[in-house]
Amino acid sequence: MEIDRNELKHLARERISLTDPKFWVIALAYIAMTTGVSWLISFLPLPEDRTVQLFFQLLLTLYRTVVQFGLCLWALWTYRQLDPDTGALTQGFSVAGRVILMELGIYIRVLCWYFPVAFVLAIPVVLLLLNSTSAAAGTLSLLLFAAGLIAVIIVLHLRYALAPYLLADRPDDGSTIPILRSAALMRGWKWELFKLEFSFIGWEAVNFALSAGVILFFLHQAGLLTVDAFLTETWQDQALNIIHSMPVVISSTLVTIPVSLLLLPYRETARAGFYDARLLAASSNEENLPEMPPL
Repeated sequence: MEIDRNELKHLARERISLTDPKFWVIALAYIAMTTGVSWLISFLPLPEDRTVQLFFQLLLTLYRTVVQFGLCLWALWTYRQLDPDTGALTQGFSVAGRVILMELGIYIRVLCWYFPVAFVLAIPVVLLLLNSTSAAAGTLSLLLFAAGLIAVIIVLHLRYALAPYLLADRPDDGSTIPILRSAALMRGWKWELFKLEFSFIGWEAVNFALSAGVILFFLHQAGLLTVDAFLTETWQDQALNIIHSMPVVISSTLVTIPVSLLLLPYRETARAGFYDARLLAASSNEENLPEMPPL
């Protein structure tokens, strides 16, 4: 089972280039609606009460979840050449309750799978640590355990990755059916989607390098990149204060926007293309799957 990633990404590039308004306008609107709103809230004089701050953080998370669904909807319509506009980003608010319940359902299912698997993986690690006298063996086992946990999280993420697109196709089906359909569609196809997602690692590396460069610049300006400064007991606290300061956070984010204006719509549209390709493969092979929405 295989999907032609190069052809899929070629189609994604071709179709985002035909959008009106342009894809970078959509990406800029999305960034303004998510990161921009987060910055705006951070400037508000919120009460020091921890409960109030947690409430605003929860509200912001739910808001970002719905806007992210709007971006998925725009990408799906773009791949299908339905000429969406910036209004697609707000379409998720019409089904906000279902989107939030779907994401909550995915979160609960991930936890229900994660903890039992983590427990099983921990058993041989604990036995090895109890019976081993080698520090190297213990370190290696802990590294393998950590890698196993990361692999579990990735697999579970891929299992439910198509749920937003299934909800976008059939919002009247509610919040649970898209999750079950995604699990069925992704059975045996997780590796293919992982390879597609991993193919964008170069773009992410560029953004990471740009952001890290800005952070290093501010640390250098503060004189914290010298050997003498690094050996002081307060170096870590000083460095963290600079890294988390508002000018550094804003600058390290703004420098990544030129790349993100292409990466966001490109990756989302390619993922939507994978979804359509998976639907087509399932229907042509007459797989024993739950009833799927039409293309």
